[in-house]
Amino acid sequence: MFFREFAVLKVKPSVRQTWEFPVSLDECSESPLAGAFDETLLKAMDRAVGHFPFAQRTHDGRRAWSIFAKRGELDVWFTSDGSLFVEGVTSLNVVYALFLQLLEVCSDLAIEDRITGELHDRASLLRLVRRDEQKVSRKFTVAASLVAA
Repeated sequence: MFFREFAVLKVKPSVRQTWEFPVSLDECSESPLAGAFDETLLKAMDRAVGHFPFAQRTHDGRRAWSIFAKRGELDVWFTSDGSLFVEGVTSLNVVYALFLQLLEVCSDLAIEDRITGELHDRASLLRLVRRDEQKVSRKFTVAASLVAA
């Protein structure tokens, strides 16, 4: 498990349909973003996060949730200016599952890995999940071989 930091963003429909992800935001000649989420969409996404397994409202004055999953912990919060952030120590599987839940509310979403600056759609995030699982699997294999030796 690693520290993860993401922003869920609304992208222009043409971007979602024609661009190849992942996309480095620093290298975009035009912005792929469609602006902030409106209040109606924020409320719908807030409800979707609330239906996510193990999600608990934080009650800390923010519109925020903590997700305590077997494979880590995520904090999800919505800002008053129409943004959605996700961060915590977890596997990418939890982030991917949450992203799929949010895509059910709005299909014009992408998720930005704020550490690498890459913007992912559903397919490229899944590729990232698989790469992450392979890294973890290799570490366990090396550790097991050291113990067996």
